[in-house]
Amino acid sequence: MPQEFHSQLEKLREQFSASLPEQARRLENIWSHLRHLNWSEQGIAALEQFAHKMAETSTSFAFTELRQKSAQLESFIHDMKSLGRHFGGPEYAQVEELVNQLIDVLNAQQPHSHAAITVPDHHPEAREKTIFLIDPDRTLAALCSAYLRRAGFTIEYFDNPHSCMQQLYLDSPDIILMDPDFEGVGLQALSNLHKIKALLLQNTPIVLMSGRTDLNAKLRALRAGSTDYLVKPIDFNFLIDKLLQLISLNNKTYRIMAVDDDESITSLQAEILRYAGMEVLCVNQPLHSLQRAAQFKPDLVILDMHMPDINGMELAVLLRQDPDFLLLPIIFVTADTDSNLHRSIRALGVNALLTKPFEANDLIECCRQALSDTSLLKTRVARITRHSQKPLQINRSYFFNALEEELHSNRLSGQTSALYYVSVDKLPELNQQLGQIELINLHEHFCGHLDDTLGSDEQWADLSNLVACVLAGTRSAEFHRQRAEQIAKYLSNHVYKLKGTQISLDVKIGVVLLEPALATANNALLRAEQVFEQQLENATHTEIAAVATTKSLPDFSQIVFSRDLSLAFQPIISLEDAQIEHFSVLTRLRNEGGEPIPAGQFLSRINQPGKRVQLDRWVLQQAVTAIAGNSGTRESATLFIHLAEETLQQNAFFSFAANVLRSSRLRGEDRLVFMLEENWIIEHFHLAREIAKALRDIHCSICMTRAGENEQALKIMEDLPLSFLRLSPKLTNEANNPKLLERFAQAANRRGIQVIATQIENSHNLSSLWMQGVRLFEGFFIQPPDEGFHLKNDIIFAKEFVQGTNYNL
Repeated sequence: MPQEFHSQLEKLREQFSASLPEQARRLENIWSHLRHLNWSEQGIAALEQFAHKMAETSTSFAFTELRQKSAQLESFIHDMKSLGRHFGGPEYAQVEELVNQLIDVLNAQQPHSHAAITVPDHHPEAREKTIFLIDPDRTLAALCSAYLRRAGFTIEYFDNPHSCMQQLYLDSPDIILMDPDFEGVGLQALSNLHKIKALLLQNTPIVLMSGRTDLNAKLRALRAGSTDYLVKPIDFNFLIDKLLQLISLNNKTYRIMAVDDDESITSLQAEILRYAGMEVLCVNQPLHSLQRAAQFKPDLVILDMHMPDINGMELAVLLRQDPDFLLLPIIFVTADTDSNLHRSIRALGVNALLTKPFEANDLIECCRQALSDTSLLKTRVARITRHSQKPLQINRSYFFNALEEELHSNRLSGQTSALYYVSVDKLPELNQQLGQIELINLHEHFCGHLDDTLGSDEQWADLSNLVACVLAGTRSAEFHRQRAEQIAKYLSNHVYKLKGTQISLDVKIGVVLLEPALATANNALLRAEQVFEQQLENATHTEIAAVATTKSLPDFSQIVFSRDLSLAFQPIISLEDAQIEHFSVLTRLRNEGGEPIPAGQFLSRINQPGKRVQLDRWVLQQAVTAIAGNSGTRESATLFIHLAEETLQQNAFFSFAANVLRSSRLRGEDRLVFMLEENWIIEHFHLAREIAKALRDIHCSICMTRAGENEQALKIMEDLPLSFLRLSPKLTNEANNPKLLERFAQAANRRGIQVIATQIENSHNLSSLWMQGVRLFEGFFIQPPDEGFHLKNDIIFAKEFVQGTNYNL
């Protein structure tokens, strides 16, 4: 991790820190004017704007307390304005308290706790690519420039659009990144986009980044000609991927393969598409299509229906059976007008169907739309699947899901999986000795050596600096003890070099056998941490404990829904229909630092009677409000909602759900899908059938989750009206039981039940699942509802697509 880059970031942080007292005086002036102007709208807007800007900047520079206080003030003002309430009486006192707290934090200038710095990779494709950055905030612009230059871009910075326009007379960038300063001059600043676009000699992408999150601002920006709209604060690695994606797409020449036994037809198609800037390969012997496709690697295929030896539908199926072409866009061009044939063609999941004769513009537009839709689909698939540079490291979301699965797995007697908590002795002293930057450096080396020593049946995730967890495969307790000793010895014996100094780490490991009694992943992690702490107390290097002392777990029954809880949404994507918008609703509990805790870590500890029912009511109402208030999801999105067993016993809950739907703007069938676990349905089949009837009456449906853990569920599928089947990760991740997976998929397809594959860790699994009729996939990416959670608008483009390599499935 280059020290120069860290030094640059530290300098920028110090500059921001030095400016905080002046920001405190500015806030005091705003507050003073606001009180004397009798709470004018302009004064309230200025105060809200200051809080938003401070929250945005402090987030970028990792000032945690400042971000929290700024966000609290902004949120309170926003809520008061939304409710139409006046700032008087108790409200005045609350605002004054929040303002004073923020002033105190600004004046304190206490050293901030750094978040772990992720240094962006140097991207060869960014070399010689120039970005014009327009941002009135010089501090954030300097931080953004540091990251972009580190990635390999050349940056030219302008603090206003007019100076950028002067430069455009002399030079043309590869992309323009611009903050239109909505807060300063309002949406009128978008007029600059038209002037900038008029000066560009080519179709240069223009990306806007702003602190405004409202839909009106986004629509105005897109209509003004921007290519994309990003909300501040921005994840700089996400920004880099986005810029690389846009540059790649802007420079890409698409490869089209046209297949028709009539040479004159393919020649006509080729002339039209080459005029549109595409590279075209004509194939007039359909049986050679697969071989030619393997050589040409087309981005899209155009097929005729009626051809000798093989028809277009048969050829489409054969192409899609090749894993390399699973997501290949296909357009049919046929003179046959038979409606039944058209339905059969569309059932293959093709992108478009044109009837001969066709207009040239129609063919070009169909190809462009199909390429665009497929690009979005590929990036959505890339986003929900894991893309780790280290094959054994997995993201934390997947790690804890995998841990939960292991806790509920049935094992042979004497054999079990285990969780290893890996860390070092005297970590606080080490932190103080090295400082945050060097500790991060040490952590990377530590994780690298941990990764080197782990085997194929061991997965790991880092939790914080010099703290990691390992999920080890099914073995005996004695094996786990010896294996932990081996890992600890390997990591302790390695010498780490930092700034010419050699450092040895005293690594210790807490081991917990994953037994069902632990119940949740959080409990398992807590026990492993306790064993690790016991290791520190014993001060031994060789003894690895496998039994943790039991501590009483806290009761989370006193949570306040609107204050302590938040929702997140996990997309479920379709490989056939880009318009399908399914979201699994997840509950999160904010900890003291404001970070969201997954539901599995606290729901089981809500012990107060009736509290889970109240929670489910709150989740339902908040989730429906979220998608109903978003124009991108209001018309078609489906919510998948988990219910507690206590809630399932309450008939009144489904009447409540009906009332929530009636009072919302959601219309249509199956907008709400309630998720019931397979084992619960088996044990409570009669109640499940009553629930299914109640849900049909209110136009909702059921999804059976963890399907495939019990073969008895195959009979349930015949007797219970299910709309969705959410497969157990045991069936989808490693294909441990392909025959059982095939039976469940076939049974679901016969009944018209849509199948969802879960926790897709690797995109290579998609091909075999698709061939068995699985069309819906749920990965690990999770979206909060306040970031425009429409799948087509918020995309991370995977590195393999940015680099122009093939999407290997």
